[in-house]
Amino acid sequence: MAALDETKRRLLLAGAVAEQPGEWTTRRVLRLYRSAGWPAPLSHIARRDLARLHRDGLLALHETPGRRYYTRKEGTR
Repeated sequence: MAALDETKRRLLLAGAVAEQPGEWTTRRVLRLYRSAGWPAPLSHIARRDLARLHRDGLLALHETPGRRYYTRKEGTR
């Protein structure tokens, strides 16, 4: 069941990334999950989901000192 929840959560995030441009941070992902009715996930789950979508080629990673965020890669939708 946990794997199914993880898949649904990542599909929700992937769909939101495709529809909503801009910077994707842990905080933004947590707001998305809560608005969709997911029980307040922990920050490490949001970070892990962002990293997974980055590994899958959907997101580009941007890092500056003390800040990490992702954006939708050009040509993906």
